[in-house]
Amino acid sequence: MSSRADRSTSSERMIWEIEDEKDEIEGLDENGRPDPAYAAALGMLSAPLGRRALALVIDVAVWLVLQLPLWLGAVPLLLKLATGSISPYGLVNHPSFVLAIVTASATVVLTLVVSIVQLVMHGRGGRTIGKAVVGIRSVNVRTLGRPGVGWVLLRYLLMGASGIVPLIGPVLLLASPTFDPERRGRGLHDKATHVWLVDVRKGLNPYDDKRMRVARKLVKAEPAPERSSLPSLATPQDPAVAPQYRPGTRVSAGVIGIARPHTPDSRPEIGVPPVAAPATPAPVEAGKPVMGGYRLAGENAAAPEAAPQYPVAQEAQAAAQVPSPQPTPQAARPQQPVAAAPQPVVFGLRLDTGESIPVTAPVLFGRNPDAAGHPGAHTVALTDESKSLSKTHLLVRPVEGGLEITDCGSTNGSGLVRGGTEYEVVAGSPVVTIEGDTVRLGDRLAAVIRV
Repeated sequence: MSSRADRSTSSERMIWEIEDEKDEIEGLDENGRPDPAYAAALGMLSAPLGRRALALVIDVAVWLVLQLPLWLGAVPLLLKLATGSISPYGLVNHPSFVLAIVTASATVVLTLVVSIVQLVMHGRGGRTIGKAVVGIRSVNVRTLGRPGVGWVLLRYLLMGASGIVPLIGPVLLLASPTFDPERRGRGLHDKATHVWLVDVRKGLNPYDDKRMRVARKLVKAEPAPERSSLPSLATPQDPAVAPQYRPGTRVSAGVIGIARPHTPDSRPEIGVPPVAAPATPAPVEAGKPVMGGYRLAGENAAAPEAAPQYPVAQEAQAAAQVPSPQPTPQAARPQQPVAAAPQPVVFGLRLDTGESIPVTAPVLFGRNPDAAGHPGAHTVALTDESKSLSKTHLLVRPVEGGLEITDCGSTNGSGLVRGGTEYEVVAGSPVVTIEGDTVRLGDRLAAVIRV
């Protein structure tokens, strides 16, 4: 019974947890208000006031054109009736009465249809005829998505209600975007309906789903940690340049440092054979390494240097004639490790899932890459829920200083993001990337890193 109760409780807890889950809205500050910096990081720009006014003029002009049949066919006959030129009986029997009815009906039907289409287009796509012509869109300022038909309808009603106060009301409402403290051009009617007008000519189009997903991923992606530059212990390659750092000689203990001079008070350690005096160095040609550095090209290379004379104590000479005992394992000096050869720099791709893939040979990326057209290339299959990746999408080769990418004629294309700007990668044309760049494969992102 207890196990059944536990299962029932866990099921109820799971159901409540699923019901409590809510879609996380990106770009909100700690107070739940839209953050203008997030929208700016995505590349979205506020619509200029001049183009907003031009869009409104175009929409009004379209509405006036729809009223022409009414004004040309029905209004003249109604004016005759209003001035008393004809009686109501004469209006009904007037030869233009049928034409007036047809034109008035056409105006009403066309106005109703265009108004509904404009309302749906504005609510679902953020555009009207005027906004589409001048290149601006309306979005929800919180979600940066569709504003919604209901909010757009309320916005139109507020604009119409401003006419209750003739002239002053519409002027104040249309001038209110210039007093926006956030400098996003949002008027009183925009703030009341959570609407924001953006420029899609110079900025990011929020209704381009692919670009929008890529921009959000770029904003959320953490920058690759910069590698701290360490001082090089290598000697310079140019023989004419004096070395900036030269390791000291090795002492008997095998530690790199400055050799201690031999003094008469020094005693050879037990179990360690005495060190013989250094032999006279052989002549060295110009440009050859000498003691970890390089001899300058202008130096005399023919005359060998005299061997340095070291003072040797009498005790040390006597100790040299006495055979030294064999060293015990405890007294044996550890063998000095040999410095490893410098490893070549290897670059790779760090996917947006966090997985890093080193590229030491040609690699094909895609949903199910086919290496038949690229002999010797390895294949890496990537998961893509949005189906934006092609079967064989991108070829990556290692080159000096970075990676070379080539789009394999993918459907959704590839891009190179450098310095916050995305550049299109033309199919079949190789492009060289460096550390810090971001490669776009459809909707997937991969950063170029050092492995």
